[in-house]
Amino acid sequence: MLAQRQMRHKPHETVHFTAALDMIADISGAIVIADALHTVADHAHYLYRRGVFGLFPVKENRPTLFAQLDALDWDETTNPGITVHRTEEANSGRHEIRIVRVQPLAEDQVRFPHATQALLVERYTTGRGDGKTHADAQLGITTAPAGTADTAALARCVRGQWAIEAQHFVRDVTFGEDSSRARTGSLPRALATFRSLAISLAHLAHLAGWTNNAAAHDHYRNHPADALRELGLTHRGG
Repeated sequence: MLAQRQMRHKPHETVHFTAALDMIADISGAIVIADALHTVADHAHYLYRRGVFGLFPVKENRPTLFAQLDALDWDETTNPGITVHRTEEANSGRHEIRIVRVQPLAEDQVRFPHATQALLVERYTTGRGDGKTHADAQLGITTAPAGTADTAALARCVRGQWAIEAQHFVRDVTFGEDSSRARTGSLPRALATFRSLAISLAHLAHLAGWTNNAAAHDHYRNHPADALRELGLTHRGG
């Protein structure tokens, strides 16, 4: 967690996009990923000014842009400009295939500033308990040129986006943020900070060799000095 801002209402989330990134001194050369709410021209312009690239999902909330991307030729047998990255993995009885197709965009081919490449992400999952194969697809757009982010790199970014979304479940459900009754003063922001620290600690636990989050949390709850040490903080007994 590099930065966070308090926001009163979710519809105002886009206001905090640039403000939160302004809190980070140097992000030049990075690829910033965000959800579909932030697929707006102003954000693309902001990232361009800071020397940063954006990767944005495109959904029906941007109907014109969605239609432009959906109308592209996504068949690699008829469009030689398409590159494909495919991964397949099985974990705990769940089998998943991910296919990412990327094609370059000509200037003014779509109405989105600084757009360089378009993406089509397909995911096929079995093992959800019903024995069926579930499929979903998502269109996307990036301002990163192919020389900076090839298909494999963009596929990793997409996977990273899903990992971030999973953290929202941890915050909202595991740590009870949605059911929190803290509403006034600085308490909501303080609790959000502590939750962020706990999530960061879970990532550090994996680096330290823990493979089970629940076991790691139990350990750090019973040995808070170890948690402080992992976070780079000091502990003084009293």
